Amino acid sequence: MTLPAMTFRIAFASAPMAATPTWTTLPGIEIMECNIKRGRQYQLDRMEAGSASLILNNASGKYWPDNSAGPYYGNIKPGKRVNIRATYGAVTYDLFTGFVDHWTPSFESRGGKAPIVTVQCLDLLNNMARNLLNNAGDAQELSGTRIGNVLDEIGWPAADRALDAGQTTVIATGAQANINPLSHLFTVQESEFGILFIRGDGYVVFQDRHARLKGSYIASQATFGDDPTEQTYVDLVPDMDAKSILNDVRITRSGGVEQTASDATSQSDYGKRSLARSGLLMISDAEADSQADYILSLYKDAALRVKAISIRPQGDPGNLWPKVLGYDISTRITLVLSPAGISKDYHIEGISHRASAPEGTWETRWELSDATSQVYWTVDWLPGSLLGSGTRVAY
Repeated sequence: MTLPAMTFRIAFASAPMAATPTWTTLPGIEIMECNIKRGRQYQLDRMEAGSASLILNNASGKYWPDNSAGPYYGNIKPGKRVNIRATYGAVTYDLFTGFVDHWTPSFESRGGKAPIVTVQCLDLLNNMARNLLNNAGDAQELSGTRIGNVLDEIGWPAADRALDAGQTTVIATGAQANINPLSHLFTVQESEFGILFIRGDGYVVFQDRHARLKGSYIASQATFGDDPTEQTYVDLVPDMDAKSILNDVRITRSGGVEQTASDATSQSDYGKRSLARSGLLMISDAEADSQADYILSLYKDAALRVKAISIRPQGDPGNLWPKVLGYDISTRITLVLSPAGISKDYHIEGISHRASAPEGTWETRWELSDATSQVYWTVDWLPGSLLGSGTRVAY
């Protein structure tokens, strides 16, 4: 079965953090298999570093690093920036942008026959995990500004960012010595209660805690279900798990007093289930208290939820390819499973693609979080300002 045209690009001759890398496009026919994973499984988790693994046909020998006759000799190295794309219906979608972590030559059969190379890649989050900040420090500022300053420090191009301003003001750092930038940014993310991830095109995206409460994120983009009029899927994973119950939430900011929120009814029903976060960067205990209340309101009650959905777009190509290639983290969808009484909206939290050219197969899996639990009233967006109409006040 025909798959979208795949493109694998490597910036062989460019520095990893180049603002305008010079791309070399490898022949799509050489891509035998591709696996991509971005995002997270659970809404309270930190985003994992995105990963991609490609198996390339190396019959030409040009992907051996010591082949001096090869066209890429001297540049088959870890750290090279990569980009994976798929084109369907004359539209090109960026699925992954990151850096080569491993080149692993091998063979499909014994005796040195059918040479292949596996290229394992990780996105910018992995690079930041291996970096250190050493500077005079950052001033008290909005969370989005802080993230931008850290990206400046590590040399990430300003054009490759999509950062919300943020709702939370974070404290000044003072001089920083050997501070891990990823750890610091995740603390900023948790202080804001937003999300930070790397988009398929390599952009660093920061969405503050109000992002999903307005704009396109309050409107479902498609309905997947068991009715012929709905989009088809091959598998979904419903669950009512204890992990998603929290009834004792403790939030402590740096230099502040622990703030707690608890629910006696929930503790009676499910036992005490705690979450503690400390060292957060908001500037007041009042905001820490609001965050504790906010988390408690989301997770104090058990609910049946769909954890993930899997889609094979070949079954309905005109409808499904644009969705599996174009939907990203935070996209809102509706799931319907009539016999189970499921009819609910979800946000995409994680994305994985598994494609095999020889087999002609493609499967996309989305990890999900319940969108309907996040119906809040915010004063900065008029269409959402319907206080008292099934809403709660967001902080």
